[in-house]
Amino acid sequence: MTNPPQLELGGLCAKPLALAYADLARLPADAQVPDVSKVVPGRSGRAVKLAALRALAGERSGAQFLDVQSSDPAFAVSVPIAEVRDAIVVYELDGRPLSPWKGGPFRFLVPGHADECVNVKQLARLVLGAARGRDTRPADDAEHAKLHAKKPS
Repeated sequence: MTNPPQLELGGLCAKPLALAYADLARLPADAQVPDVSKVVPGRSGRAVKLAALRALAGERSGAQFLDVQSSDPAFAVSVPIAEVRDAIVVYELDGRPLSPWKGGPFRFLVPGHADECVNVKQLARLVLGAARGRDTRPADDAEHAKLHAKKPS
């Protein structure tokens, strides 16, 4: 029997987390986003607020950046926390865990962010840090176009 996928949250926090689908589903109503389409038009599912996860982990002072890491080791994003305060983590679609074909088991979405690459599929880990971490986003429009030509969204 395999263990269910877990979302990790670590770095500058008092209590590092490893949360599976069931753990996220059990978080209180004020931590939940029951209808993602109300927050991110064109997307669907159920999510939890990044702010709730940061509070649950006991974010420490000095945390200025969030490293958002995909299960694909080739992709990671590091952004100022101020830019992703309203972010959500989608974990469910149609009453079931988010499938890999929809970017699951966890998908990081930032409503209204100018850079679509901040929305990370197959989210594995969130790391709170004092400085910018690893960021593999394309450096220019040509690189960005090449990335999306390889990986349909």
